[in-house]
Amino acid sequence: MNALEFSTKIEHGVIKLPKQYEDYDSAYARVIILVDRPLPIEEVSTKEKLRQAFKKMEGVAMFKQIENPTNWQKQQRDDWE
Repeated sequence: MNALEFSTKIEHGVIKLPKQYEDYDSAYARVIILVDRPLPIEEVSTKEKLRQAFKKMEGVAMFKQIENPTNWQKQQRDDWE
């Protein structure tokens, strides 16, 4: 097993090998990512933002006052037209 060390930016889930390591292209690799800094808020994925929003809403009965969910949905849809 060979160990390569380099710094790079991960873009859309892709890590590009520097030119000096092009012989390793398409090789199987075990990857360990060491991040120098925490992710800024703007780099947090949409999925993670949704997960955080749902976590904040745990235990909140937002729609408790709705007596008939089917009628409520129809009224909401009518507002779109």
